[in-house]
Order: sequence, then structure tokens, then C-alpha cells
Amino acid sequence: MRILLIGAGGMIGSRIAAEARERGHEVTGATRSGAGGTRVVDAADAPAVAALAAGHDAVVLAIAPPRDGSEPSGPLLAAGRGVLEGVREAGVRRLVIVGGAGSLEAAPGVRLVDTPGFPDLYRAEALSQAALLDFVREQAGDLDWTYISPPAEITPGERTGNYRLGGDRLLTDADGGSSISAEDYAVALVDELETGRSAGRRITVARADLASNKALVEEFCRAFYNDKDFDRARTLLTDDFANHHPGAGTGPEATVKSFREQVADRFPDFRLELRKLVAEEDHVWSYSLITAGPEVPSAVSVDVWRIDRGRIAEHWDVGQRVTDDTVLL
Repeated sequence: MRILLIGAGGMIGSRIAAEARERGHEVTGATRSGAGGTRVVDAADAPAVAALAAGHDAVVLAIAPPRDGSEPSGPLLAAGRGVLEGVREAGVRRLVIVGGAGSLEAAPGVRLVDTPGFPDLYRAEALSQAALLDFVREQAGDLDWTYISPPAEITPGERTGNYRLGGDRLLTDADGGSSISAEDYAVALVDELETGRSAGRRITVARADLASNKALVEEFCRAFYNDKDFDRARTLLTDDFANHHPGAGTGPEATVKSFREQVADRFPDFRLELRKLVAEEDHVWSYSLITAGPEVPSAVSVDVWRIDRGRIAEHWDVGQRVTDDTVLL
């Protein structure tokens, strides 16, 4: 893949460049100054962006708003406008934007930037990034765009290759922390470039841990088994998801088709109650009580889920019917 990376000299941009090149992609780095051998471009200059983007498969915008005390929204929106116009002129559809965390929801309907404890020092920058997100949502419908918000804290650190994914909600760990290394953020961004799974929406990433792996399984079970929200459930599975339940097949579509035919269409009252979750390394074990309706015997199920980069990659399960002698966990 040929990638134009605008903002290649920054803390995040430099790590995106390194990650993409390590995977064999061809990266054209661009900055305002041309430092480090990068190409010179002003992101607000649409013709210049178009000339540089021509012949590339994707463009990544990884610039920060001005941090010199001036009002940052105007320059950042100008850069966003210039890049959108430039990629259109160059015929490039794929655009990935390094965004901000302030527009993420800290609680339903409450953005992080609007919470009482948000630092005043970063408020203007966070609002400018939120304005860029709104602009892209309104103006980039003809492009395959993705806006990737980091968690509350992103700093240089270790590349583990693991992370967790979310949507518009701030991701936190069991202690309320919200962080990721810039290296793992770069892993997530290049993964998104390669798969395009989140085109047309904002996503967020955060550090993976055992608690987040359990939360991922819990979210999938709720979306898939109880809410029957198969569109959401699909995004939580890898493209090559292997479901080792008999007859389930390989891949998200096969799993959805199998569950609909075998369960959802036949038993509309089907519910799965998670009673226990245990996580170790990249695996999660769940113990669940299953009810399908008043005329159908209940069952217990023990499932094993393997997690890979914030998505579920494999699933195994065993089960038994509930009888008068069954002792539930």
C-alpha cells in the first residue's frame, strides 16, 4: 500500500510511519518544514495536497492544532478542508485521521471535554479536534474516512501489538485509567488502514488488559445473543473469526447466519446470562445460563474466547441441560 502521511514528524506520526514501513508499506512522509527528509506540504493547501497524494492508496492526517496560544480551531479546520479537497482531486478515497480524545463520551451524552475535571490547558485543542470530527462527518460522506481517537493519555512507550477498540465512548480500565502507548496506537491505525473495517465512522483505541478482554466478550454476548444487534457484533470479530461450534463455519457472516437459522429465528426469547468471566493472557473463559423460552429446557454453557488486537478471533463451547440436580455457578 502506498500511504501519504501528513504530519510524519510528530510523536504519533513518526510511529505510524515506522509501523507501516515495518509491514512493507511505502510511506511518503510530509511535514510543513520538510524536516528529516519529508516532503513539504501545508495541509490547508488543497492543490499541494492533491499533487502529493496522487498515486497513493491512502492518506493519513496526523497533525496537531497550533499550540502557540492562538485560537486552534480555524487552522485545524482549514487543514481538514484542504486535505478533503486534495484527496478528492487526487482520486484517493481512503483517509484516516489521528483525532483527539475530548469528543469521546465520558458518560452518555457527556463529552470528556465537557466534564468538570478536564484541564483548561487542553480545552481549546480538544474543542478544535471535536470540530474537525464534526466537519468530517458532515463533509466526507463520499470518502472512506476513519477518525481514530486516542484514549485520555497517549505517550511514547512499549509496542505490545495489542489494544482494545471502541466507538464513541471513552475506554477506561478497571482503575478508571485511559491510556495507550503511541506505538500501540500506530499498530491500531495501520491495522485499520489494512482492513478498512471502520470506514465512515469514528473509533477509539486503548491499552489492552485482562479487564478489557473480559469487557469485549461481555459486549459481544450482549450484542449478539441478547440484543440481536448483528451489525455491532460483526465489528467485534476478526475477519477470519473461527467459530468451533459445530456447523457455525468460519467468519462473522457464517456465524451470524448459523445463529439466526439454528437459534434466533426459532427461539425469539433466547437469552444468555453471563455468570462468570475469567481472563488469562489472550483468552477469556465464560460460564453462562441459557434460556430459550418457557417450553425449552435451560442450559449452561462454558465458552472459551481468544482475543486478538481488540477483537474476538476464536470461540469454543461446551454445554449441558439444566436438571433438578444441576448446581449453577
